[in-house]
Amino acid sequence: MRSRIERVIIALAKERIDAFLVTKAANVRYLSCYEGDDASLLIASKKRFFLTDSRYELQARRDTRGFTVKIIKSSLAETIRDLVYALKVKRLGFECHDLTHAQHDRLMRSLPGIELAPVHDMVERLRVVKDAGEVRFIRESVSILEKVSTRFKTILRPGLAERDLAAELEHFIKVAGGDKSSFDIIVASGSNSALPHARPGTRRIRPNDMVLLDLGVGYKGYNSDLTRVFFLGKINPRTKKIYDTVREANRRSIKAIRPGVEISRIDEIARGFIRKKGFGNCFGHALGHGIGLEVHESPSISGRNHTVLKPGMIFTIEPAIYLPGWGGIRIEDMVLVTRKGCEVLTDDIDK
Repeated sequence: MRSRIERVIIALAKERIDAFLVTKAANVRYLSCYEGDDASLLIASKKRFFLTDSRYELQARRDTRGFTVKIIKSSLAETIRDLVYALKVKRLGFECHDLTHAQHDRLMRSLPGIELAPVHDMVERLRVVKDAGEVRFIRESVSILEKVSTRFKTILRPGLAERDLAAELEHFIKVAGGDKSSFDIIVASGSNSALPHARPGTRRIRPNDMVLLDLGVGYKGYNSDLTRVFFLGKINPRTKKIYDTVREANRRSIKAIRPGVEISRIDEIARGFIRKKGFGNCFGHALGHGIGLEVHESPSISGRNHTVLKPGMIFTIEPAIYLPGWGGIRIEDMVLVTRKGCEVLTDDIDK
């Protein structure tokens, strides 16, 4: 199996790019294993440079393999200029979705006579299929996530504020072995749960509330993501109907996941079922998203994505129904595509 760098170099050759500037933090980590901040990569066919400042020199030399570490003395643009001219580069690729307009201008001024070629998601496309090491880290993140979810069930009770529950989970993630929360934890009770990205506030949990929890755990750079809904007290028939609809949409779409199936088909299975039950206008966002070094990465699980599923892809499945003034129910699982079907990585976390 070719290394990550080798695959990048092959892709560059196809685009007739002599060297490639990597600035996106997740891509720098993917290609170099560097876990720190403020770093870029310059990759050519036979030379690979790791660019950072003196604060991270020791960490860079410790973490990276196969790169020549270059410490930026004045500016990134000037350091790149010296290297690019030494390599006799004529066409320099850059990550057009990450480099700012100001940074692009500085490079243009520093590199007269050199063509700057925008590169679209080259590394991201490689990251879509996870290798064994990545799957291992994600599994560990999910294992910690399960402990945090269990902790939430033990502390959830009327009288506690949403933001206090979220703060307790932030702390417990580290107690349980995680590095951090993957994103701002969502604890949304009652009608607040109708907001897909609700912020935990001062609202206190009430008897007979339903409470939506959306959280993730960062571990060794990799992330997990889970949504569950908890009920305090008796569930009324309307709530049960909505919950059962979302859960069945989750189950049906996951059942269809296997190599060779178009992503748009998976989305339509869940969305079509919710529409059939009369809630089609209450589910607006995509069915899911890829997850790994970033919480939201390729592939997007939506009706517009006709990419075919491949073994090693990891993504979420999160159908939902939101009713303003009443609340929302979302059930989110993480799925690994296998050679014959799929594995629900979060299946042991009670729905």
